[in-house]
Amino acid sequence: MAEEEQYDAIVVGAGFSGIYQLIHLHKRGLRCAVFDAGSDFGGTWNWNTYPGARVDSHIPIYELSLPELWKDWTWTEKFPGWKELQAYFAYVGDKMELRPHCRFNTVVKQASWDDQLHCWHVTAEGKDAICKASARYLILCTGFASMPYTPNIKGRETFKGPWCHTSRWPKEGIETAGKRVGIIGTGASGVQVIQELGPQVTHLTVFQRTPNLALPMGQYSISKQVQDHFKPVYGELYKKLNTTVAGFPHDPILRSMLSDSDEEREANFERIWSLGGFNFPLGNYMDTGRDIRANNLAYAFWRRKVCERIKDPRKRDLLAPEVPPHPIGAKRQSMEQNFYEVMDQGNVDLIDSKATPILEITETGLKTTDKEYEFDVLIFATGFDSYVGGFNGIDLRGLNGKTIQDHWKNGVTTYLGMTIDNFPNLFFTYGPQGPTAFSNGPTCAQLQGSWIDQTIGYLRDNHITKFTPTGHAASTFKKHIDELFGGTLLPLADSWYVGANIPGKKREAYNYIGGLVPYTKEITTEVDCGYPGFMRETLEILK
Repeated sequence: MAEEEQYDAIVVGAGFSGIYQLIHLHKRGLRCAVFDAGSDFGGTWNWNTYPGARVDSHIPIYELSLPELWKDWTWTEKFPGWKELQAYFAYVGDKMELRPHCRFNTVVKQASWDDQLHCWHVTAEGKDAICKASARYLILCTGFASMPYTPNIKGRETFKGPWCHTSRWPKEGIETAGKRVGIIGTGASGVQVIQELGPQVTHLTVFQRTPNLALPMGQYSISKQVQDHFKPVYGELYKKLNTTVAGFPHDPILRSMLSDSDEEREANFERIWSLGGFNFPLGNYMDTGRDIRANNLAYAFWRRKVCERIKDPRKRDLLAPEVPPHPIGAKRQSMEQNFYEVMDQGNVDLIDSKATPILEITETGLKTTDKEYEFDVLIFATGFDSYVGGFNGIDLRGLNGKTIQDHWKNGVTTYLGMTIDNFPNLFFTYGPQGPTAFSNGPTCAQLQGSWIDQTIGYLRDNHITKFTPTGHAASTFKKHIDELFGGTLLPLADSWYVGANIPGKKREAYNYIGGLVPYTKEITTEVDCGYPGFMRETLEILK
């Protein structure tokens, strides 16, 4: 039987959040171990290696803000692809000498709270051995999109050709050139795969349930000279990000869209559209996400821009319907480069899978209510069990052995989007009820990571060995989350923002959408007031 290793903190996940946590806790003198199921640093970018995979946040905001890292690193593109992102994470791991603290290819299977010793016992499975470890603190940095969802369509395992979910693209790749390829889903990975494969395959069949109201990425190469020129202001840029709505340097128009004339509104639309990226949603009028009249005007502009690029009238109606499928921005908008031109190609078919649902996968393709299709390769771009999938993948047990599934069976409860009632000394980042999907990833990871680091410092300085948010604090915070969410147009869409993409998943608000400034104020106030939302204890032996 493996001997239990002892640490001060165990971190699960080696993406931005896990790396940031490890760096700061190590500086604080804690003995830390990081477990990650992937083969190297990178979190989601260790897995997302499908054709065309790249981030939709631009540099330099999509990197850690530590000067010792960015001063010696140079990107080649505004929106880096997966290979460059993997190179960046490897650089960070080596530069900060993190590898000795990390165990890759290691899956955390079980974690249980010990109320006698005030610690967590963790069991993880590596390639060759089972590891057992304990720590005072357990920090889950599993991200909000670590558990891929592949719909359980009848006959899925019978398909004779290569098939996979985009986030589990095989390292050796899949030969698609000159093949007949089917793609189920048009979310972010679907858009990127379609762009990449459309020009090289013999035939591409895309099964779309809801049109992706995609935005122009505005991709371009960036030289080292340009980056070196701007690096002197990087420090100020990173400070600014925490004062924005979502960790992007885009300032919204602080007035109602309806107060402007048609000419003024159109000029503003054109200006922010031309900037690309998330400028259109984040730099738009402040009421775009709250007033359906303003939202419809933004959608009409988006549709006009997209329709100019699609010649096929049937595809145009499916990709950019006259009646909005939902409020624009109420589902995640993907960044695209030439998605609509590729979809307009003669070798690309677009199938409305709401009108003609998929019935089953066959040995040679799939069958809908309308007809049967044959492929050489089948790709599932069907998203993730977002926010809670990383938790549910672990047999996670808190006080009295209660599982996280039981605790959340009536809905997710957290406090401050970083702690969970009934689960002492457990912290998490970039998960449910945090800014998460409505924030630039590294900005959120570092904001929450700093709070967790500061809080653990407080616990150690005050000899507190058990720290648990109260049930009242958690339920009050959930009501706060629901109120923020309900004041927007977001509830009007069946999106993964509310868990609607997973059959049987409870529909609820999973994000703090009040913006980074109010969120920062709330979590800072908790510290300044002496953590009133938490119960605390000290082991008798330490008193």
